[in-house]
Amino acid sequence: MRSRWKAVLLAGASLALMVAAVPVMAGIPDLNNSFYVPQSGTTTAPAEGTLATRFFRMCPNNDGGASLPNSARIKVVIRDVNNNPIPNIAAADICILFNGGTTAQGFSGSGADSVISNSTWNSSPLCPDVRCVAADAATDVNGSTYITFGGADVNTPGVYVRSSNRKWGHYDTAMPVFALGFQLSGRLTSVSANGTYTLRIKNLDWTGGLTAVANQGETVTSADFNGVANGINVNNAISYWRDFDFSGSVTSTDFNTINAHVGDNCGFSHGVPNP
Repeated sequence: MRSRWKAVLLAGASLALMVAAVPVMAGIPDLNNSFYVPQSGTTTAPAEGTLATRFFRMCPNNDGGASLPNSARIKVVIRDVNNNPIPNIAAADICILFNGGTTAQGFSGSGADSVISNSTWNSSPLCPDVRCVAADAATDVNGSTYITFGGADVNTPGVYVRSSNRKWGHYDTAMPVFALGFQLSGRLTSVSANGTYTLRIKNLDWTGGLTAVANQGETVTSADFNGVANGINVNNAISYWRDFDFSGSVTSTDFNTINAHVGDNCGFSHGVPNP
């Protein structure tokens, strides 16, 4: 009899713990159910997958046009262990994370470490310190929000509105996305499996700025230009980063893109001051 009641009490205690855990777990992102996905275009009928990633390129001045066109962004979806959406996560708690610079420049951490986004080594012109490329707005009732790479207005999340604080140079093979400190997996499309996509944004400043030398980063130089000009129809290890439209090869289209941006940096675009 005692054994029977002991079993009942233990079962009741386990159930109570499970019930108590539900509201706690309900606010914690589950890494199997949460994800980000590349998008572009309108938020009502977005393009996803490779139709979106072909726009994931930027000028270090974030000057629009060929830089991050068509509201290039990721959609972020946050859900708990029960696959319920988690609304009202603050925009600042959802980030594409950058270290700010390289190990050689004294930077470290769990963010992208070959994206150059610091004023320490890039002070003339002065570049912004970018560590967190934050979400456009808090998560909605569906647990969803966007990170529009070049900036957005909180009232129109997912729609590009230039931010003068969204400037960086170079690239990284993985730009990690975090929500409440949890690193999220990418999906190529909303119906793909987690882990099928890793965020990458190509940059017209693709050659320099990685060493501890002042004012070498976050600018489109002759080295960037010559590398593309001499790389047309060449297929090697770095061709991927010179193929700005993701066509699969370096072509005259990529040449025309970088040709229009030579000399652009944190303070100038096409030779015109552009803070």
